[in-house]
Amino acid sequence: MTRYTTDGVAMARYLVDQLPPAADEVFERGEDGVDVLEAPSVAVSEAIWTAVNKGKIAGVEVDTTPNAVLRGLVNDGPVQVAPADEQDLAVYGSLIDHHTMHDALLIANHRVRGTEAIVTKDGEFVGETTVWG
Repeated sequence: MTRYTTDGVAMARYLVDQLPPAADEVFERGEDGVDVLEAPSVAVSEAIWTAVNKGKIAGVEVDTTPNAVLRGLVNDGPVQVAPADEQDLAVYGSLIDHHTMHDALLIANHRVRGTEAIVTKDGEFVGETTVWG
């Protein structure tokens, strides 16, 4: 079983079935229980915000509620909310000069939890193993 960290954009695109093949395969394996997809609460929050407030995700019209997004991702979906602790915050502190707050929290969670890769299209994750296209 392989564990992955996923970012908000990947989760939002999952909701509208607009992931590229490699990322889609990771989510399918998560749906099947073969692999585990984890996301810190800040990333899940970003996906909820995007789905509720953007109107479109990857060109697809979206009209939803925060609870529907949470159900689709976590309650009925393949994503597990990853816990964060003092160790995450210590690693986060070492990243804040180089990344946005959200990216630094995601990278810290990925590193502390030792996941295989981050599912993201974000090019700012230089030095981290990522899955997207």
